[in-house]
Amino acid sequence: MIALDNGFDEAVGIVADARASAVRLCAATGFVERYSGTTSDGAFEILIGHPEAARGAIRLVQFAGPVAERMRDGAQAWDTGGIFDINVRALAGIGPLHTAFGAAGFVAHAPVTEWDFGPVSVREVVESDADGLCIALMERLRPALTGYEGLGGPASWVFNSTQIVPDFDVARALYRDALGWQVVQETQGFAAIDESGANCMGLPLSLAPKIPMQIGIYHPQGRMEGSVEVIAFGVRGHDFSATCVAPNRGWAALRFPVSDLAGFAGKARAGGCAVSGPEAFVWAPYGAGARVVAVTAWGARLEAVCL
Repeated sequence: MIALDNGFDEAVGIVADARASAVRLCAATGFVERYSGTTSDGAFEILIGHPEAARGAIRLVQFAGPVAERMRDGAQAWDTGGIFDINVRALAGIGPLHTAFGAAGFVAHAPVTEWDFGPVSVREVVESDADGLCIALMERLRPALTGYEGLGGPASWVFNSTQIVPDFDVARALYRDALGWQVVQETQGFAAIDESGANCMGLPLSLAPKIPMQIGIYHPQGRMEGSVEVIAFGVRGHDFSATCVAPNRGWAALRFPVSDLAGFAGKARAGGCAVSGPEAFVWAPYGAGARVVAVTAWGARLEAVCL
């Protein structure tokens, strides 16, 4: 386990076939299986993660019965609701990693795009699979990436997760003001950095330079490791918040180890979340404890766990 109150430890995804998804994702990322078993409600789950990192894992959950619909079925990248994606860093170049994801059944929303995010320049591609799992691959160009020295494999552990929100101020008020997390970075501009219209979200090239966009990244300690990113586009799309619930497929939750469940619950409630718990919870393979679930106004599920 990682330190408490330090962002999310794992992303939970619901899929049609957990074993098949784990095989594909491990082949693309170099992740390995850490645990598999059955949950208290009869679902089968597999935990995969980077072999050299304790955090940033992916938990794949398969419910019994007929395959459910996707949480964001038919969604475009600018549509709101639930958890949009998770992010990993391309450690050995984004080209080979993008190719590996394509071989694993992922389809990109747009070609690999080079863009500036505040003082940081990156190459990025956003990929989705048939279950609706969306993963952004990022290669840092400038400044030089630090904190991953000596980490092997083609991809890093999961370091960030994005939510597309209808109201940036409401989302910022939850993470920054109510939960008290620190600002890692905030920026306001347009969906494309120049008149070429190039963007990684699949927005039309002729429109992207004119579409307003706000981005904020937040974390309890101000780090981009287990951080939450919110993006608000200045266009109206579909709202999928109502369908971002289990057993529908897609990114179902971010799971946070915390030291104060009651404190988290009170802050999340003050920030406009629907809060349930605490309830007894087994976080396999780590142990038994308690969990509080907070669902944001846009349908993103945050699970705080105390063991």
